[in-house]
Amino acid sequence: MRTGFKATLAGFAVTVGLLGLTAVPAHADAPSIAVSANAAFKHVKLDSTFMYNEYTKVTPYHLKSAKKSVYMWNDTHTKKLHNLRSYPSYTWYQTATGTKGNSKYVRVTNFPQTKVGWVWTGYLSKGYNSKGYQVTSKRYTQPTYAGGPFHVADPSKNTYLWDWSHTKVRLNLKDYTNQNLSKRNSVLMQHSGKKTWYAYVTVKTKKGDVSGYVAASLLAAGNTSNHANTDFVYPNGFNTTADYLEYIKDSNYQKLTRSIMALFPNTPVDLGMSKIAANNYDSRSTIDGEEDDDAIPTKGYKDIIVFNKVSQYLYDNRAASNDTKIAGVKKLLDAEGYTQAKRNSMTDYKLGIYIVNNIPFNSSNDQTADGKLAWYGLAVGKAE
Repeated sequence: MRTGFKATLAGFAVTVGLLGLTAVPAHADAPSIAVSANAAFKHVKLDSTFMYNEYTKVTPYHLKSAKKSVYMWNDTHTKKLHNLRSYPSYTWYQTATGTKGNSKYVRVTNFPQTKVGWVWTGYLSKGYNSKGYQVTSKRYTQPTYAGGPFHVADPSKNTYLWDWSHTKVRLNLKDYTNQNLSKRNSVLMQHSGKKTWYAYVTVKTKKGDVSGYVAASLLAAGNTSNHANTDFVYPNGFNTTADYLEYIKDSNYQKLTRSIMALFPNTPVDLGMSKIAANNYDSRSTIDGEEDDDAIPTKGYKDIIVFNKVSQYLYDNRAASNDTKIAGVKKLLDAEGYTQAKRNSMTDYKLGIYIVNNIPFNSSNDQTADGKLAWYGLAVGKAE
């Protein structure tokens, strides 16, 4: 039985494909920049360039002076929304222009679009603020500026995840080197005349997801090889067979895998064959709304022997103890002619095995019937 779980093909232990609050790509619906019908401002011209991240056209502003109060007004000019004096290091981005009487006003927003309103242009100067960190560009092109996987380049080095203003550290990624990261976008931050690319990523913590910006130079492309304290890793999340074996050896959730490997003492585990077993010949939990995934190529392997009955048995008895499961696996293998003596002789085969042994998975609570992920695949094949 094969049941769908498209996220597996992404190969990440962490799925982070959704848009952040500060990220609105050009192809998505942008926040509304409409001005209310009873606005106090006339000759209003809307400017959507910032909302759609067109940074080559965006018009930035900063305060001429932070020594006096400068208020941001609502559309009807009846309520002071914010005092810009409280945000001396902000750059403000134009979303509309207009007039009130003989005075010219500009409707601006900060980078995360949490503060939007009208300001008299006499208080502002065009250009990016010279103070603090300023976002001067944003990109979504994959794989350079978005996509993944990526991981922390140097696990021994502090790698800070910052808020959008680069004034607050949200996490030290040095503590999360066992996660793969996906860039949701990249921004070019300007500071003291220097420009640096930062990637917007999301990290899973015990308290929930935390998103922020990390210097792109501190990330390396590809999967992490650190799987410590990881409940499970998807098949494509491993770099090499050695990497996969280290995970099997160290993980508390891979005891069943180790026991089944012992049934094939002279058949070495192979990552490529394990990916084939996991994706082509598996039994696994159904995820709501997902369809069957396409099988992956088997190029490089021949004479593949699939143990579908074993995978199905493990899935059907996923809540049973490991001792019960192993006894059932032995019985099924013997019944198919793969006795211990036969298995001992399979020295010219590679073992493909992938097991997620009915593990609670918070991200699946609303998608699976019981909030757990069970996934079993077992096969052998010869390398071509």
